[in-house]
Amino acid sequence: MNKSMQLTVQGWRQALVTSSLEKQCVHLGLDLKEWKHLQFTGGPERAAWDYFAANGYTGSHCEGGALLLLIRAAALDTLEQLNTFGSRQDACVRFTEAQLKIHEDSVLEIAAAVERADADLVARGFAEIYRSVRIQDYYPGLTAEAIIALFDAIGNVRLRQITEAIAEDPYQYRNGWPDLTLTNGRDVIWAEIKTTDKLHMSQIITIHRMKPLMPGATMVVRLC
Repeated sequence: MNKSMQLTVQGWRQALVTSSLEKQCVHLGLDLKEWKHLQFTGGPERAAWDYFAANGYTGSHCEGGALLLLIRAAALDTLEQLNTFGSRQDACVRFTEAQLKIHEDSVLEIAAAVERADADLVARGFAEIYRSVRIQDYYPGLTAEAIIALFDAIGNVRLRQITEAIAEDPYQYRNGWPDLTLTNGRDVIWAEIKTTDKLHMSQIITIHRMKPLMPGATMVVRLC
């Protein structure tokens, strides 16, 4: 608390991390859905992903990986121009959060490139980036169709806003995204999958900052 006996941001976060999942969702404005129908033997995230996929959704089950990769694909030409080594390959494989930190003085230029991007440019950028086995291992299961669908659903302006927000603290905001990033071409769902645990500090920090910018529904799905 501060000298006026009011909770600081850090105090609010600490109070929230010790609260129940139900209270966390209320304070963060998240829908909490209880799924008792979904049986799983492996990871709950993959089980939820399979359910959404069977109902017409595509996207990613690697937390914020699809979004970070989308930003990189949209701004790839600019990232190549800014690259310290003058290397397009380095711009392809270096993590988006690292490039936003390295080029922190050029964030507005990168964000403007994101806003100018179109679907064809994003598709070409993604194809170059995803050739790397390292990238495929780190962000498994992504497809060009999923990336383009996500790009179309988020839109250029909102994607620029998210880029600028991540650039405020790239290494903080690379963590804490919901497990699933999903779209059916129209709607976007950001779904965090839980069983017996609750939201961690990194999730509270990232979701609290990014939720006003994230189009569509942001929810927690608890598999019971």
